[in-house]
Amino acid sequence: MSNLMLTTLLGALLSSASLFGQDTASANVPLTEDVVLRLFGRTREAVFTEMLRVGRGEQPAFLETFYAYAEEKMPIAQMRSVLLRDYNEKYELLDEPLLHNLTKNILKNDREFVDLQTRYYRRMIKVLGANRAAMFFQLDNYLDQSERLYLQNGLPFIRELETGRRLAATRLQPPGH
Repeated sequence: MSNLMLTTLLGALLSSASLFGQDTASANVPLTEDVVLRLFGRTREAVFTEMLRVGRGEQPAFLETFYAYAEEKMPIAQMRSVLLRDYNEKYELLDEPLLHNLTKNILKNDREFVDLQTRYYRRMIKVLGANRAAMFFQLDNYLDQSERLYLQNGLPFIRELETGRRLAATRLQPPGH
């Protein structure tokens, strides 16, 4: 997959405010399906099949692996959403032990996701070969990171960092700008 294609996809994801009009408190399912449908007007599997140039002979094995991966990924993505929502909702009440526990659970969730990808990378190699298996996870990670960016953007800490960054940038500008 070309860098231009991924750059175009990222630009479309980040510039389309209507895609992210959903409140994180009501987001019980990952946004990826909705994002893909809105951007491409077709299902996630159709986008992957086209972008990876999955041939007719490969399609049954690919889709079987794709659906199994999506099914196993769903609870991990949902848990991440729950953890981030808990952080956002309880931000004012978080003390050291609660924050420590929440952070440990987020890191555990990340490990589970990487373990899932590792297992399915091996399966995708058998179906698509190493090159297109790598491309599959590049696209999957890209969509996942876009979703995470959206969720993270709603967290108070991020807003504080952005405010600090804007203040620092203002101080660094030469007079008259």
